[in-house]
Amino acid sequence: MKNLRALTFYPAFICMLITVYFTVQDKAFFIETTSAINNLIIDDLSWLFSLSAVLAVMLVVYVFFAPISRVKIGGEDATPILSPFKWFAVSLTTVIAMGILFWSVAEPIVHYYNPPAYLNIEPHSAAAVRFSMSTIFVHWTITPYCIYTVSSLVFALALYNLKMKFSIGSMLRPFVGKLIDGPVGDAIDGLALFAVVMGMSATLTSGILVIGDGLTGTLGMATSPVMYGGIALVIIGTALFSASTGLHRGIQILSRINTWFYFGAIAFIFLLGPTSYILSLGVETFGIYLSEFFQRNMVTGASGNSQWPGWWTVAFFASWFAWAPLTSLFLGKIARGYTVRQFIIVNVMLPCLFGFFWFSTFSGTSIYLDDLLDGELYRAYQETGFASVIYVLFDQFPLSSIVSTLFVLVCFITFITAADSNTDAIGGLCTEGTDAEHLTSPLWIKAFWGLSIAFVAWISASYIGVDAVKMLFNLAGLPGMLIVIGAGLSLIKLISMVKVVDGKAILEPASETDSAPDSPRNFFSILGK
Repeated sequence: MKNLRALTFYPAFICMLITVYFTVQDKAFFIETTSAINNLIIDDLSWLFSLSAVLAVMLVVYVFFAPISRVKIGGEDATPILSPFKWFAVSLTTVIAMGILFWSVAEPIVHYYNPPAYLNIEPHSAAAVRFSMSTIFVHWTITPYCIYTVSSLVFALALYNLKMKFSIGSMLRPFVGKLIDGPVGDAIDGLALFAVVMGMSATLTSGILVIGDGLTGTLGMATSPVMYGGIALVIIGTALFSASTGLHRGIQILSRINTWFYFGAIAFIFLLGPTSYILSLGVETFGIYLSEFFQRNMVTGASGNSQWPGWWTVAFFASWFAWAPLTSLFLGKIARGYTVRQFIIVNVMLPCLFGFFWFSTFSGTSIYLDDLLDGELYRAYQETGFASVIYVLFDQFPLSSIVSTLFVLVCFITFITAADSNTDAIGGLCTEGTDAEHLTSPLWIKAFWGLSIAFVAWISASYIGVDAVKMLFNLAGLPGMLIVIGAGLSLIKLISMVKVVDGKAILEPASETDSAPDSPRNFFSILGK
């Protein structure tokens, strides 16, 4: 307990207790209140979410070609923590969590039948197919990975090259300076901790519901609070066991297994499904996505007086921003020994390539089969929700019961890897003295927050429903976005600190007087360098 960061740990825990209490006591009031706040954010700040996301992409592209891209994280003598493939596997499975497992099938079907009215796209038409597929690329490929990369890259350089502490505040210090030290930094860490804990609870709730539907379909088990509690405990318990074995064993082994499962799933659906249609539709709609990149990423709905972007594109961006600060701690931690350019390749380019094949395969097949089956996938969504749609898709393939069982297993492993990495980051965030030389943290902190997440998810799945917690998660996107914006400004400062000596790019720490611009003049001078 003596190494506990009290100003980070206790406020986050108290906020979580208050949230759970009011949610249980008066669910309707809680959802009504958070919905009103959420609508206010959507109405007034959609433009900022969209603009910040696109600027993150532009900043990552610039960094890839700038001299800073040759800087080695940890210095020229730094050795990698993980091999390239292990690094890619851990990064991929940490970021995508469980989202791609159900959204890749359910989301395109929803857009196919319900495109935004202000675009005048006829539902269930060729234009709706193009809109549906290109939209899922907006939500799940280049932009979200760049949001993560901005903050995680800054943290990696701050931790290893500038020798700062293991803290979200370290992402902001190159720009803000000493102001971020002390209680202010602890408060920022606590806010991000609360946001991600609630976000992990919402994601685990979704996972519990998906796995519960899978167990019902494959084993005939009836869903109940007892089943949901068992699922939550197995996931969190396995994640904590994995975390206790260390980075070089538990998480990287599970991540590699998970990655190979993903590759196998793509191959199975691609080869046994409508192969030619998958390739043709994927190429065509990814081209539409690229050609309309700025238009699709900067949509706010203002011109059509529509809330569709706020409930889809902006909401997805908000969730990415909410996850980014804490996830960045883990992504930055495992990046030692590689260059900035290699970091972008592993955390943006390769996941986007994977995403193209994954969504082309699963999303394209779902639309193809829905047409073939006269709307059966959409009816499943209407009758039982998003969690069941992917099982309807599997029913159309050979060995469907085996495939569904394996899918349930993949769901378990997927969330275990995400929970493992995030509890690892939570442990470091709540512990004094964690830095580049001391990256371990007490298991009890990881266990405490892991069990708290499982408890909130169990209550949500069994008695409340995922909407209440998800609404709070969307609200957490606002502080998350502000942190990522600050990290982007820090990255601009770091770019100005790079010096090229004998062909090698070196990141030289700024003096204390340079560490934070204290006037607009100083800040704009940094932008001009």
